[in-house]
Amino acid sequence: MLRRPSRTTVFTATATALSLLGDQALYALLPLYFQEIGLLPIQVGILLSANRWVRLLTNHLAEKLVERFPVNLMLVLSLTMGALLSLVYAYFSSFLVLLVARCLWGLCWSFIRHISVMGVASSTESQNLGQMMGFYNGISHIGNILGIILGGILFDQIGFSTTLALFGVISLLAVPFAIKSGLQTSNIITNQQKNYKSPKRYTALLFCGFCMGSVGPGLIMSTLGFILLSRYGTEVNLMGFVIGIATINGLLLGSRWILETLGAPFYGAFIDRTGIHIGAPLCFLLGLIVMLLLNISENLLGLAFGVIIFFMCGTALKTVVSAEASRLGSKVFSRYVTASDLGAAFGPIIGWGAYELIKTPNFIFILGAVLYAIGMFSSYTAFKPDK
Repeated sequence: MLRRPSRTTVFTATATALSLLGDQALYALLPLYFQEIGLLPIQVGILLSANRWVRLLTNHLAEKLVERFPVNLMLVLSLTMGALLSLVYAYFSSFLVLLVARCLWGLCWSFIRHISVMGVASSTESQNLGQMMGFYNGISHIGNILGIILGGILFDQIGFSTTLALFGVISLLAVPFAIKSGLQTSNIITNQQKNYKSPKRYTALLFCGFCMGSVGPGLIMSTLGFILLSRYGTEVNLMGFVIGIATINGLLLGSRWILETLGAPFYGAFIDRTGIHIGAPLCFLLGLIVMLLLNISENLLGLAFGVIIFFMCGTALKTVVSAEASRLGSKVFSRYVTASDLGAAFGPIIGWGAYELIKTPNFIFILGAVLYAIGMFSSYTAFKPDK
């Protein structure tokens, strides 16, 4: 039975959702628009991963500063700067300027995520943590849905710059929700500071985070638009209707967040009962199989179905593995998300770099299958029940 989410969960998740609009629109639109602003394919990969690279440092900065400064103030400042950065994406085309903006967004996101997730973890009983983290993920990813789906639709109607500028203004509405969230510094630093007794299990947890980040947020999110463009062109005819490929890309990418919004609490509640030692390896295995099938399927409906199944696996994994990491404390969580960010940072560069070398977009699915295989074996070790 689902429990009602707390005020802290709802308000921080809503603020997070609003902060994500511009970032997610960039994932949907830049792979379709990069040539118009004079970027090279490898530069697209760098831009879409730069925010993850900088978080390898800023995640730990966030962990340290939450013990020294008011968390509500840091959350408000991060949300404000993040919203303003969407205006930079809208009106500048210089690779260097965009790179700096993406790095600054990585800094903002480290604080937004760490403060919000640890606030939820600190106010939730351990037996319900998967479910509550599911609520947080589900609500916050409404921003991903709107950023990607609405971003794709608006791009086809009003263009790249106007879409991102509009999202930047809307993102400022996150600030009132952060102020009203009720977060206090004591909510964060009193969370239990545990570690795995076994270094092998701790390392395996980090490998799980790396593999999850490198495939979903990394490879697939950053390259799916280009794969669709390469396979089907700029428009497709579905049942007599001509639909722009940006709209289809936005709908497919947005399905990830729709599934997370609707399903994450249920995934978390289910695995709270069945055990993460069973659920996590099975999700990795199913995702691996889907990646292999996507490599050989050229049918648009088949591709769409496969992508949706893969996103369901990723949603379940993110919900329960992040809940487990947050349960172990602020320090463990910061290292887990750093491993995930490292994977997400490598993902776009690996995907776009592989395309420049091999000139075969489908090879990205093979890379995803290999990484999910590593994640599957790592999850067996990380979540093996104590004897």
